[in-house]
Amino acid sequence: MVGREPKNDFYLNNRSWMHFMKKYFFRSRYLILFLTTTVLGDSSNPPAPQLNLETETEPTFFVSKGLDPDGSLVLNYQRGLNYAIDYFGNYGPFYIYLLGPGNESDLRDIYRKRARSRVIPGNAIFERQQIEAFLDRPNTVEEINAALVGKATGGLTWSAPEKRVYEDVTTNATERVKDPIENTWGALHEYHHVFQVAHSDSYQERSSEANLNSWMLEGMATYSSAKFMERMGLADFKQYMMALRVSGANIGHPGINEFLARVKDFRLDSESHWDQGNAPQVYYMLGAWATAYLIHLQEIDEETVLKHWYLDVLKHGKTRAFTDHMKLTPKAFYLKFDAFIRQSDDEVVRIFDSKPANITICE
Repeated sequence: MVGREPKNDFYLNNRSWMHFMKKYFFRSRYLILFLTTTVLGDSSNPPAPQLNLETETEPTFFVSKGLDPDGSLVLNYQRGLNYAIDYFGNYGPFYIYLLGPGNESDLRDIYRKRARSRVIPGNAIFERQQIEAFLDRPNTVEEINAALVGKATGGLTWSAPEKRVYEDVTTNATERVKDPIENTWGALHEYHHVFQVAHSDSYQERSSEANLNSWMLEGMATYSSAKFMERMGLADFKQYMMALRVSGANIGHPGINEFLARVKDFRLDSESHWDQGNAPQVYYMLGAWATAYLIHLQEIDEETVLKHWYLDVLKHGKTRAFTDHMKLTPKAFYLKFDAFIRQSDDEVVRIFDSKPANITICE
């Protein structure tokens, strides 16, 4: 979710760039705020969100002064965001903060606007207290300091249900300027999280019935973003999935094969490696393959896996929602997937064939 570094051998060249700019960008969807230009609209008081419903409020960009002189930073983020919104729907308000070193007063002005967008309606004194409280948070102070020196921190976050906003914060957006492919990829990944959070209770434990497991959150977003990148002509999906096994691709070391060789008792439904912080990247990689298993081997419709099943999590609970949509219980799935993922690269890659051989494990 934060600071993912790309490995360019897994990307295709950007030959389809103009095609996708025409298809996904040239539409009146965004309100872009550059503090060096006239501000369009009033982003400080968006309509109160209904968490699991789409909104008419359009995504809003805040870009550090001087960071995007030719507009390509926002363009390359938008081509991913447009695709994701077309697929998942428009949830928000969604604010994108593309920040970097340069003008400190400009940066602090952006953060004050960010604090104001989170204010729960009340009297003027209470509003000022909320703004100052947000600006004084340790993580806010850390983000500002990081942005001033071009250090990577931040990521997707969201505010309290009383005034829900979603925010994708990049404190080292100069790196996005240098790598337009990863810029687009990151936009796809993070917006899937916006959709996921809108349809679950993110304040509960990830193991609870109302929230999503780490592999569901990170793995399904890793799968969807890679698949969408291929459809946009920007990546090779199969090659990327294999790279997750061998090297960790753009997620991080170790890859799946090395991790499973070390941790023989790993369970996908266990949150231990996420909670302890010793190997959180495995939920991205193994979760992406678990998603692939459901779509390519279990033969569940892609939109069911990536989108529709989430709609029933708060209504029926995670276990029933998963069982109803995936046509097997989570317990049965974990057993089947564990046997599958420990096979050789040559065996697992066969799921991307048109009719792969199934693996049968009794419950």
